[in-house]
Amino acid sequence: MFGLRLNTFRARLLMWTLLSTLALVIVLAGTFYQYTAQQIDLKVGEAAQRNVSQAMDNFSLLARGYDSLTKSIMSNTEIQRLLSREETTPQDEFNKELLMMGALGTIFYSYNEVKGIHVISPVGNVYSYESTTHKINRNFLQGDFMDELRQSDGSLVWGGMLGNKSLTLRDNDPVFTLGREMTNLVTRRPIGILVIEADPRNLISSMNNLMIKPESRSYVFSASDSLLVSSHPGEEITNPSLTELSRYPFQEQALDVSNKDNLIVTAEDPKLGWKLITITPKPVAKLEMAAANRYFIIVTVAVILLAIAIAFILSRSISKPIKSIVQEMRRVERGDLSTKIQADKSYEEINYLNTHFNRMVSEINGLVVRNKIAAASEKNAQIHALQSQVNPHFLYNTLEMIYWLLDEQDNEKLANLVLSLSRIFRYSSDWRNSVATLKDELEQIGHYMLIIGARSDGRIHIQHDIDEELLLTELPKMTLQPLIENAVIHGLASYTGEGTITITACRDGQVIEIQIRDDGAGIPPAKLEELQQSLKRAERLEWNELMEEEKRSQREEPAIYGRSKGSGAGFLNVHRRLVLEYGAGYGLRIESEEHKGTVVTIVAPDLSAIKPKA
Repeated sequence: MFGLRLNTFRARLLMWTLLSTLALVIVLAGTFYQYTAQQIDLKVGEAAQRNVSQAMDNFSLLARGYDSLTKSIMSNTEIQRLLSREETTPQDEFNKELLMMGALGTIFYSYNEVKGIHVISPVGNVYSYESTTHKINRNFLQGDFMDELRQSDGSLVWGGMLGNKSLTLRDNDPVFTLGREMTNLVTRRPIGILVIEADPRNLISSMNNLMIKPESRSYVFSASDSLLVSSHPGEEITNPSLTELSRYPFQEQALDVSNKDNLIVTAEDPKLGWKLITITPKPVAKLEMAAANRYFIIVTVAVILLAIAIAFILSRSISKPIKSIVQEMRRVERGDLSTKIQADKSYEEINYLNTHFNRMVSEINGLVVRNKIAAASEKNAQIHALQSQVNPHFLYNTLEMIYWLLDEQDNEKLANLVLSLSRIFRYSSDWRNSVATLKDELEQIGHYMLIIGARSDGRIHIQHDIDEELLLTELPKMTLQPLIENAVIHGLASYTGEGTITITACRDGQVIEIQIRDDGAGIPPAKLEELQQSLKRAERLEWNELMEEEKRSQREEPAIYGRSKGSGAGFLNVHRRLVLEYGAGYGLRIESEEHKGTVVTIVAPDLSAIKPKA
């Protein structure tokens, strides 16, 4: 043991070193505490902005689905007809209500999230279809939401979660309400109000995903600043400033508009006009002071000083290269594959990570390029492989020479047949352009029918009346001919009487529908079901599976009209080419009734609606 006098230089140096060290440790600890808390708040704010942007995307997707639902109801011809008709007797009104329920029910079961579809006539009659019947809240018909619907310009109006003010009285079963005014599509006269009641769980789930802590709250307001949905339905807004939306900026991109008391993030959908705001009380992250206190008690001043110095140097030397890797990885996540980490002198493990990260990014970039080229080549190969099944190259030059010889001998009928056959061969063998217009296709059908007319003694006829504008519709080449051939050979050839094939075309939104109708033999129900299943398989199969299906169909193809094996080959081939060219949802649909005829519908996109105008 030795004594240490306070007035000695050694004691003073030790005391001042201890005091300065303790002061430095406290300052450093406090500084790092504040800095860490700020960084955590910053990262939480960035995460909150990403979550808000994702939530707005989910809301936009749901809104587009609801908009599509209301438009499908408004454009339903049966509903339009019923609403435009005024009934004079209770029995007629009852029948009308049954028909309306049937029409609404057909649409209702196509949307899982819909709980009720209601149409309110101008005289106050309510036609509804629900999974569970509820009483109608008559006060709703004179409420603010109905007034807003009547004053709207026909666009979708969002009522949100109206609670006990909704159209139907529901106990502990909240609904999300929306609606729009319905007009007669011909006269533009108002014929009713459409009200949709949807399940709000998806909306509330997206709102709950924004919860950073239990005290967090999220709200969605309409374009008119009325509350649509909140993360805690039924809870009153305790913060009055939330209803003063004018004090917050709203943009399409999520904004951090936090103040000293709350973390606040806002966003707005420019098309819907919806405004999303989420608020979280600060501090967002709390660091436990007890842990810091134990840290100061356990560690001695000398060890703290040494530990801080060593930790600061080591953390800086390690975190800097790792931070560089993280930054470059974020660039890669955003799709920038041109990034490259500069090799600096560092630890061997860090240098290894840098080198192999650069190599990995380079290989990914090469794989992406090769995948794009392979995908494009594969699709072209698929299309041309399918086209080759119905497009043999004929010797049309020889046929034209025969035509001129017959023409010199004044055998006009046979010469015209040979000329038509030559034109068909020339058209089918020229694949420099695999796309043709509907007008070109119909012209080739005319040559084909000239030959068929000669073979059938003129008892098979074809007719079409199509607008000039629709004649410019583009289709894969040789789309109509296999379908007309099937109709002639398997639908009309076995009939002894007159037969007619009618071709029509119409535009439905951004889709062109071309119908080929014959009044021939029709298809037996079992064969029709088998063919429709083949169409579905052809639409969802991958290419390798499609080739197996093609081989199987060549061995045992479903007979379209129930007579000849293999008669459906051209039909399925046309369907597959349309699916490969335009994607799922396009192709062929078939309807038939035995002994009455068959209708084949070609569904193709309206390319004129998406091409830039010259």
